Amino acid sequence: CFQEFGKPTEEYILVEMTNDGLLSSTCPKGHTTLTMLQQQKFEILFQIAAMALQDGYPREAITSTASALERFYEFFINIICIKNNSKLDDFEKLWKYVENQSERQFGAFLFIYNFDKKGSLPPIIDDEKPSISGISKNNTKTWKEFRNNVVHKGYIPSSNEAFCYMELVFNYINTLINDIKKNYSEEIMKSVFNYQLKRAQKTDNSTFMSSMSIPTILSLNIPRNESFKESLEALKKYRVNL
Repeated sequence: CFQEFGKPTEEYILVEMTNDGLLSSTCPKGHTTLTMLQQQKFEILFQIAAMALQDGYPREAITSTASALERFYEFFINIICIKNNSKLDDFEKLWKYVENQSERQFGAFLFIYNFDKKGSLPPIIDDEKPSISGISKNNTKTWKEFRNNVVHKGYIPSSNEAFCYMELVFNYINTLINDIKKNYSEEIMKSVFNYQLKRAQKTDNSTFMSSMSIPTILSLNIPRNESFKESLEALKKYRVNL
């Protein structure tokens, strides 16, 4: 519309989220645009989890949160590989050996964190025991067992349980984000560029492409100082104003 009429369309079009973050839309004038979201996969997945929690789907919120954590492990590993001059092709070849098994991905994260931090161990949240209001500690499993019961055994959690698990992961990822932003800003830019380039190569060159950044609870671009509860409140207000 901008190229043909000198201004963009003022109409809004609802599009469905896609796995690769490439959103296709066609305006009433017949112009098709492909929009690339700039956010990383873990940012989008955690945003989906937060919306699921607000919409009353605590089980879906937990499964999406668990997926967001795994994708963050992948992102973190990629950052450290870039720091050590590993080629993108080599990373992708190696990742194929672990991409279908969560425990292998977690193990890779533990070792590469230990290697990069000269022997320091990363904070590990899986073995922590939940402390949830109204539930006895003696009857509460570890967060790892809790997550696996939800994902693999069909356990239906309460909204409070989902909130507590998401808050734990939110704080954990934010701590690691602050660390890599402080120490590996150049590597982050390279990783984001590689991610965008890889997606762009999959598209049809004849289609007009734009990029867009959306506000997410977990963010590489925007510093987050508020608590998880405050972030949820901000998301709620944002959704109302859409």
